[in-house]
Amino acid sequence: MKTFFRDVCFVAATIVALPLNSLFAIDIITKKSDGKRVNGNISAMSKTELTLKKNQGEPEVVSANDIAAIEWEGGGGELKLGYSDENGGRYDSATQRLLKAKADAKSPSDYLRGEFDYIIARIAARQALADPEKRQQAIQKLIAAQKGYPDHVRFYESVLLLSQIQLAEKDFAGARSTLEKLSQAPWNDLKLASRIAESRVLVAEGKIDEAIAGFEAIVASAGETPADISRKFEAMLGHARGLIAQTKFDQALKILDVVTEKGPAEDSAVQAEAYILQGQALQGLGRTKEAALAYLHVDILFPKEAGFHAEALYQMSNLWKLVQHPDRSADAAGKLVQIYPNSEWRKKLVGTE
Repeated sequence: MKTFFRDVCFVAATIVALPLNSLFAIDIITKKSDGKRVNGNISAMSKTELTLKKNQGEPEVVSANDIAAIEWEGGGGELKLGYSDENGGRYDSATQRLLKAKADAKSPSDYLRGEFDYIIARIAARQALADPEKRQQAIQKLIAAQKGYPDHVRFYESVLLLSQIQLAEKDFAGARSTLEKLSQAPWNDLKLASRIAESRVLVAEGKIDEAIAGFEAIVASAGETPADISRKFEAMLGHARGLIAQTKFDQALKILDVVTEKGPAEDSAVQAEAYILQGQALQGLGRTKEAALAYLHVDILFPKEAGFHAEALYQMSNLWKLVQHPDRSADAAGKLVQIYPNSEWRKKLVGTE
């Protein structure tokens, strides 16, 4: 018994003597490029990179555009659950979890405080893409995060989101001003993103030929990195959107078939938009049932892409009626009313009820 007690005391004393980092979780970065997880304490940060200080060896620098996920030592369980809710499209729950994590955090670093504000703003922006009533508030949150934490790895991500909200608001001058900031990013994929967004503005302005030329140039100039390839497919979507605006539906479908078959399966925004555009092109050709099935892909596979999901539900509420499926039409309309009560697509539904 004495021996056992002595051993227990020795183990306890050893644990007390261990360095703090060996007892508790530390910051973990998951990289996009190879999926590897890198451990350490975030000791420095800028718009373009962060530095992880390790217990042993040299610090590791991770580029901001190579960050797939961050697990923060001081973020707590609510932050992890908030990320999960956001990824699942449960935006109200995600916001509440982020606010609780922010309130519960004990002496958070400036980096973690910035993370809270940027992620809360990101969630607001994603909601605003489907809810016009939330757009001004989302814009304010994005700008506040950028001003409050200008040297944060989330900066350029938030700039891209801001341009998307401004485009949805038809604030073309504001979007162009925002895109100037995005073009200053050091990575080719974000420079491509800036050019894609600029061409999307041209589509919204009705300058279709100019926009298509821009999209084609982006496709031709994209590199072979995974990030560049994703931008290439985004540009292909823009090209298809332009062709649909010109009623060149068959040409658009050829491009969209390539995107759905060869585009990055993990990029839900790209895939969701591809099926939305497929639905539009098929409707233009009078292929009603096929169009309904294209929109159904968005409902089943990509419901977290709120803006596209709301549009898909609206279109299905009309198309299922035309192919003699009133039950499916009612189901789509009911989901649209329940999930997106303030969306532009819900307001359009009023005229069809």
